[in-house]
Amino acid sequence: LKSIWLNVTAPSTWLSCWPMDSNIEDYGPQGPPDLGVADINEHGREFHSGWFECTYTKDKGRVLHATRDFDEGDIILEESPLHIVQEDETNAAFRRLKELCQEFADDFDYEPLWYWCALKSLTEEQLQGVMLGGWDACSKATQHKLLLLHHDGVCDASSSSEILARELAPGIDAVTIERLTQIWVLNCFEYSDHPQGYSSYFFSSFMSHSCWPNAVWRYSGADHVLRARRKIKAGDEVTISYLPEHGLLQTTPARRAELHDTKRFWCACERCTAPQDLSRGFVCPKCGNGKVFARTPELGPAKDDTLLATQLWAVVCNDCGAPTDQHDAARLTKEEAALKRQVEDISERARGTLAPSLMELQAAEAQADAVFAQHASMDLLWEQLSDCYGRRGSVADQRRLLRSRCEFHNKAYEGLNGAHAWAVEALADAMLQSGTQSGTSGKTVSKQGRQQRQQQQQLDDQPDPNEALRLYDEAFRLLKLMFGSDHEYVTQVERKRQVVLKSLAPSYAQRSSA
Repeated sequence: LKSIWLNVTAPSTWLSCWPMDSNIEDYGPQGPPDLGVADINEHGREFHSGWFECTYTKDKGRVLHATRDFDEGDIILEESPLHIVQEDETNAAFRRLKELCQEFADDFDYEPLWYWCALKSLTEEQLQGVMLGGWDACSKATQHKLLLLHHDGVCDASSSSEILARELAPGIDAVTIERLTQIWVLNCFEYSDHPQGYSSYFFSSFMSHSCWPNAVWRYSGADHVLRARRKIKAGDEVTISYLPEHGLLQTTPARRAELHDTKRFWCACERCTAPQDLSRGFVCPKCGNGKVFARTPELGPAKDDTLLATQLWAVVCNDCGAPTDQHDAARLTKEEAALKRQVEDISERARGTLAPSLMELQAAEAQADAVFAQHASMDLLWEQLSDCYGRRGSVADQRRLLRSRCEFHNKAYEGLNGAHAWAVEALADAMLQSGTQSGTSGKTVSKQGRQQRQQQQQLDDQPDPNEALRLYDEAFRLLKLMFGSDHEYVTQVERKRQVVLKSLAPSYAQRSSA
């Protein structure tokens, strides 16, 4: 899956999405001195032209606001890594660290690299007397900025930090190792795969999460580049997504559970507190024509990621106006769980040797169509079914479901979204294919209707390079705004566009001569 996202857990502002202790003294926009707001703004003026201002609020902690306007697609920030740490099999201390993680598996909650990041964030003075030849020190200035990234106090050392201090760094306080470990766990971006490495960034780490973010980040080499996903006005808070692009399309309970599991907060952004969850819609159980949408969850912690039936009680159809009852809510929630299992089953079988039959694909589609309307799980189902149809040569069905996916994305999420752009690109790819086997929609139709649909599908199975070009243009536009013209996502679409343009050149020439 194509994704742009933070690696593990939330940066320094993870508490910003759920109110902090209301008893905390109101320190004003600078906040408590140990939060370093003045240092953060000094960094912003020195390296980012003062385009952002960090402020402290009692409810959200440290946040960044724009001090100037940005248009959609504008680069708003470019930042080099604050610190990079990679696995190092040539280093005896790193090899010993890996052994300790195995010997004391019950004490070490994270992979060895997390602890290596902490150890590699110690200064030369702190590394006096380390074991096994030691490792490269971190500068005092870099460590100072690292310590600003996470402001929750760490008073006690875990058993893992005590083991590391005893076995690798006898002169270092275990609490210091614990604090640095938590800073990396909460402020980390993927940097490299071979060797595996993590990077931390200073200014980027003060941007809060939103499920409707106004900025998106990408790598340019090792640097972070942030672009505006939509217009940003001076004074607006600048937010990014801690979820991958496709994660932004999921239901509100699923998004909040994922953020809590990986980022340790319960999101309370504008989408998570909206009246309706536009990624969790159903066919009205009363009239069968309109749609009903679940309410978003109540603020605060959830017990788990269960799609609660209570969020579907007394929701009103947008067509007939009838409200759902408890029986409807319970049934729809069970249907959600069944659809989730079905998507997982189809995905697993599609990867194996026992691929779903055409009849099974049609039955799955028909069953889901009868219950769901504008639902994230339907999008996942359509993704799996479109791939299966494509492999079977049922290009018309593949295209139909890809169009359904694009329609869902536009309705469920307002604005630029990478997952939508990639679905548009996939539809363009399908428009260039020739069908070898036409299936029929999973919906029940008459014999005459089935024959008419088959005839239409035979027409739809033919390549349509003009439509493919239009779709590639749209995917190119979306991805260029989000990631810039030099990103591989964009250049890949451009190469496909050029191939289609070349194939259409003779017909364009004939039109112009006529």
